[in-house]
Amino acid sequence: MSGQRGGKPSAAVYRRRRLVALVLAVIVIALLVWGVVSLFGALRGGDDPTSTGAAPSPTETAQPDATTSEAEPTESPEATASETPEPTDDTPAVCTEGDVTVTAITDAATYAADALPQLSMKLVNTSDSPCRMDVGTSAQIYTIKSGDDTIWTSTDCQSDGTSQVVELTPGKEVTSPAIEWVRERSTTDTCDSDSRPAAVGGGAYYSLTVSIGGISSEPVFFELQ
Repeated sequence: MSGQRGGKPSAAVYRRRRLVALVLAVIVIALLVWGVVSLFGALRGGDDPTSTGAAPSPTETAQPDATTSEAEPTESPEATASETPEPTDDTPAVCTEGDVTVTAITDAATYAADALPQLSMKLVNTSDSPCRMDVGTSAQIYTIKSGDDTIWTSTDCQSDGTSQVVELTPGKEVTSPAIEWVRERSTTDTCDSDSRPAAVGGGAYYSLTVSIGGISSEPVFFELQ
C-alpha cells in the first residue's frame, strides 16, 4: 500500500490539473482580449468628431462667421452717407415793399387829457411766397407829426434796440408789442433832459406813421384832448 501511494498521480488527477490550467488560460486570454478591445476603442474615440474632445470645433468654425456678421453694419453707414442728397438752400428772400403791407395802429382815436397813446404796427405778407424780415425794435421807426411838423420819433433817443428776423409766410400777420408815447416832443438834443415840451392838446390832431425795414405805412390820425 505504501508503494502505491508514492507512485505516479492517477488519471483523474491529471484531468483535474489540465482542466484548471485550461480555465486559467481562458481567463488570461479573455483578459488580454478585453484589454486590446478597450485600447482599440480608446484610440478610435480620439478620432471621432462627435466625441467630447471635438466639441470646440463648432465654436472655432463659428468665430469667422461672427466676425463677418459684425462687419456688415460698418458697411451700411457708408452706403447711407453716399445716398444722402446734397443740402439745398431754401432760405426765403428778404421781404420787399411789394411783399409786405405795414399798418400803423393806435389804441384809440381820441385821447383824454391824461391818457397816453399806445402805438404799434401790423405786418402782413401779401405775396405768394414766404420772405424773411427783421421785426426787432432796431428796425422799427414810429413818427408822430402835426401837419408837416415832426413832433416825436421813436429812434431819437433809442439805445436798446434789438434785432429779430422772422419768416413771414403768405397771409401771415405779425403785430408788434405796443409802445407808449408820453405826449412830449423829442429831438436827439433832448435825450438827457428832464423836461421836454409837451405836445399840444385841447382837440389837436396828429398823425402816426410807422416804418420797418424801409417799408412805410400810411398815416393814421388821432386826437389829443
